Amino acid sequence: MTGDFSPLKRIARRLREEMLPRPTSRTRNLPLDGPVVVAGMFRTASGLGEAAKLTVQGLRTLGLSPTLVDLSSAFRQVDQEPFDMLGELPRTHRGTLILAINAPETRAALQTLGLRRWHNWRIIGYWAWELNEAPPSWLPIAGHLTEIWTPSEFVTRTIASKVQIPVLTVPYPVRPHLKINPESLHRPAGTPLRVMAMADGRSSFFRKNVLAAARIYVRAFSPQNNSRLTIKLRNVAEFPDFQRELHYLIGDRNDIDIIEGTIPSEQKWDLIASHDIMLSTHRAEGYGLHLAEAMSLGLCAVATGWSGNTQFMNQKNSALLPYSLEDVIDPYDIYDPPIGSQWARIDEDAGAQVLRDLDIDRDRLTRLRQAATATDFVADSISAMEHALTGAN
Repeated sequence: MTGDFSPLKRIARRLREEMLPRPTSRTRNLPLDGPVVVAGMFRTASGLGEAAKLTVQGLRTLGLSPTLVDLSSAFRQVDQEPFDMLGELPRTHRGTLILAINAPETRAALQTLGLRRWHNWRIIGYWAWELNEAPPSWLPIAGHLTEIWTPSEFVTRTIASKVQIPVLTVPYPVRPHLKINPESLHRPAGTPLRVMAMADGRSSFFRKNVLAAARIYVRAFSPQNNSRLTIKLRNVAEFPDFQRELHYLIGDRNDIDIIEGTIPSEQKWDLIASHDIMLSTHRAEGYGLHLAEAMSLGLCAVATGWSGNTQFMNQKNSALLPYSLEDVIDPYDIYDPPIGSQWARIDEDAGAQVLRDLDIDRDRLTRLRQAATATDFVADSISAMEHALTGAN
């Protein structure tokens, strides 16, 4: 009986996939006269959930009134209340759907939403990916989409080489959630330097390279320096080996605080704003949303000078850390890297020196913080989103 069941399951799955939409090139040219829908993880505090919310805010800036359809329950990622009113996919055969989810979840999302092959929807996949090579399995998944948006040119270059539909760069329209006091951007010499690092275990602590951030801080400062490091983490319990290694590395340092778990959005923004530097020693980023959020609040971003964060970070508005490239090996097995995948190996000695230099040269720290607040994340995003939706120049 078992031997008969598995083939039947495979046949049933193939039939379900055959019923899913297969948009054609003409679908992309449909006017925006039907409903506009954003489907995503609106009840999770993950970067994916934040990306869906930013997509909605961008569309509203363009004067559109998108319907928000939550997929958090379908993918078991509910950990907070929704930020807005949620609805259902309109039961029409025509409209524009933006799927703000991971690429491999596309088919399950379309099945959950009830879209079928005979529907005439324009379907946009808003994809992020961290490596410089895209999985070959994404090519057939792209066949269910009209086009793909990505948050950075880094991701666009990676995906465009693997799919046969348009791939457009639409950065996230990050806005500060708090009013910035210009005087707070200056930290006089002698006042404690406040450094922060953030990561979600489901996005890979190894890719985020949290241990390197802790090592850099420990190399840069002694407890007598009066500086502080805050490490904000989510889903730590799922990775006990990482948790043990981090606590062993920190030891009895009373100038390092670890905050675990999900906190309300307002509390997250207050926490970020209470620091001077956002430190990211990542091996790779599709965009680096936490870095953009920190810069919008006037923090100096100190981060690996490679991958998606270079969409908005440069030597004038942040501190980019040197690196070398190496083949992708993930001990946590979150990534099954395609052939040719590489990511960055940070120069930890250089990173520690950058922190020490910023602690000494407070004028430079202030200039970088001021330049960070002057970075316009919204204008470029809205222009790109309008062009993607309408073809406007």
